[in-house]
Amino acid sequence: MASTAPAKKPPVIPAVLLLGSAIAWPILEYRAWQYYDLGLGNDYDWKIESLSDLGVDYRQVHPLKHYNITSYRHQEMNAAIMQAGTVFALAQIYYLITSRQRANQQTALLRTLRLLLSLVYAGGMFLFAYIHGGPRERFWEIIGWHWTGLAMAGLAGNLSLILVSIMATTNEIENDGLYRLISSALGGFGLYSFYRFNTLGEWDFQTQLGLWQRGTIYPVLAWNVATALFTFGAQFGESAGKPKKA
Repeated sequence: MASTAPAKKPPVIPAVLLLGSAIAWPILEYRAWQYYDLGLGNDYDWKIESLSDLGVDYRQVHPLKHYNITSYRHQEMNAAIMQAGTVFALAQIYYLITSRQRANQQTALLRTLRLLLSLVYAGGMFLFAYIHGGPRERFWEIIGWHWTGLAMAGLAGNLSLILVSIMATTNEIENDGLYRLISSALGGFGLYSFYRFNTLGEWDFQTQLGLWQRGTIYPVLAWNVATALFTFGAQFGESAGKPKKA
């Protein structure tokens, strides 16, 4: 017997928020790049210059490169980081609240973990942006909080993506095999990048801090885009409106 009730479509509001956050990030980071002063004769290299460098809110003599660096738009880089953490957490909370009817003993643990990880991710991103990774913070002996923020965001954010691939707990697109594959691949790459960042050895002026730090953070932004695209596809896809078989 076939049911006339259509399959419930995933909510659009969090998808729009996630997509907006992912679009805002490159715009804000690019503006921070454009106003990044490395001194005469030095070109910006995204593989070497890190997000930490872009966010420092004062002019510094770089301890490894030994010339003055600063971004006159550092506040935009920090805003990009904070908004990404906030939006991700809000979207996850929205998904969990609107899918309460899906909660059962089998999904309870994963749902709780997703909530906790999203909050840790948001807290980590805020800490990463609020306490900078420059020489003043090193002198004041608080720079460890900057790297703690990166660790919180890198681990919690990417583990959250992997949890999505384990079991559908909030909406129908999580049943899509391709979506789950993308989520697990992005989360795995993010965790690998975090590992590489922490095993770079002694840093010098050619150490690829930017490459692996961005590799730690960017997968969550890419997941935002993937989630939005799959959500929009479900809104207009034929399968979302077909009756389900009993």
